[in-house]
Amino acid sequence: MKTWKHINLEQRKVISSGIAHNDKLIEISERLSLDPRSISREVRRNRIPVDYSLDTKPECPKLDRWPLVCTKCKLRYSNNCHYIKFKYDAQQAQNKADANLINSRKGIDIDSEEFNQLDSIIKKGMDYKKSIYQIKIENNDKIDKSITTLYRYINKGYLTTKRIDLPYAVKYKKRKHNKKYDYSNNEIDRTGHTYLDYLSYVHKNPNVNVWQLDFLGAIKTDSKNILSFILPEVHFTLLDIITNPNSHKVAEFFDELEKKIGTENFMELIPIILIDRDPCFTDIEGICFSKITGEERCKLFFCDPYVSNQKPNVENINKQIRKFFPKGKSVDYLSKQDVLNKNITLLNTPIKSLDGFTPKEAFKTVYGEDLFFKIFDVVNDERK
Repeated sequence: MKTWKHINLEQRKVISSGIAHNDKLIEISERLSLDPRSISREVRRNRIPVDYSLDTKPECPKLDRWPLVCTKCKLRYSNNCHYIKFKYDAQQAQNKADANLINSRKGIDIDSEEFNQLDSIIKKGMDYKKSIYQIKIENNDKIDKSITTLYRYINKGYLTTKRIDLPYAVKYKKRKHNKKYDYSNNEIDRTGHTYLDYLSYVHKNPNVNVWQLDFLGAIKTDSKNILSFILPEVHFTLLDIITNPNSHKVAEFFDELEKKIGTENFMELIPIILIDRDPCFTDIEGICFSKITGEERCKLFFCDPYVSNQKPNVENINKQIRKFFPKGKSVDYLSKQDVLNKNITLLNTPIKSLDGFTPKEAFKTVYGEDLFFKIFDVVNDERK
C-alpha cells in the first residue's frame, strides 16, 4: 500500500463518512486502499476542537483510540464530560492540510553557508550597478539558482539586496505633462528626412543598419551632456561627453568617427541614423556629408515630436546609463575617460537577448575585431 501519497478531499469525505457510520479503521483503509496508519495520522493531525469551557480538562484518554474523535461517544452532548471535544470535518481538514503544505514549502532550499555566499555575490554585483542577469551569468559556477528564483528571494526579503535596490523594480512617480518641450528648431526643413521617409527608405532597403542617436539629458546648470549612439541589433553603444553641445559639435563627432574607421567602413556600417528633434541635431548636411570626399556618407531621419517609442532602443540604453549617471545629478565633473570607462562596462555586460553574450562580443563577431578597435577608443589593456 502507498503510505506517502497526499490524501485528497474526496478521500477525506470517505473518512468522515466512515467515522459517522462507526466503521472500523481497517474497513476505511481497504475502501481507500490506504495504510491504516495514514488514515489514523490524518484524523489525529486534522481533527478540530468543538467545545471549550472554563473547567475544560485535557484530552480524553479515549481519543487515543480510533476513531480519535467524539463523534460516537455517548457523553458527547453530556454536561458531565469536561474534556475537550473533537470532530473530524472533511472540508476543514482539507483546508488545514493545504495551509500546512504551503507553510512547509516557505523559505529557501539552501543551507546557511551557501546562502551567505549567494547573498554576498548578489550584494557585491549590485554595488557595481550590475543587473541580476549579469550577476547570474558571471557567477554560473557559484549560483545554481535561476534568475526567477533570485528575484523571488529579493522580493521576499531574504537577501541583503532589497527590491528598492533594483533599477526598475520601484514604480516611477507620475510624470507631469503641464508643458511640452518647446523645440526652437521647428523652422528646419526636414523634407525627405521625416519618420515616414525613414519607413519608406527601410522598406526599399531592408537589412540595413539603423543607428539611434540621443542626448542623455543634463540639469540646467550643466555645461556638459552625454551623447549616446547605439546599434540596437547588437546592443553596441558609443558614449561621448560634449561641452556646450551644439549642432556643429555633433557633426564633429561623426567627422572623427569617419576618420577612425574610414569613409568606406562608415558608409557600410552607418547607413542610417535615427534622431529626435533636439536643436543639436539640426546640421543635416554636416552629419550626412563627408568632409573628406564631399559625398553623402549616411541618411538622417527625424522622429515625430513627443513619440519616443519611434526610437525605443536608445531610450532603453539611456535607462541603463542612468545607473552610472543618475538623473538630476551633475555630469560636469566627468572627463572623457570617466565616460569611456562606463562605456566599456556597458559593452562588457552580458545581454539576455544576445543569449548571454556581451555587445562587444556580438559586434566583433558580426563586424570583426579590427573594426571594433577602430570605432572605439579603448585603453591599451582592453586589447589583452
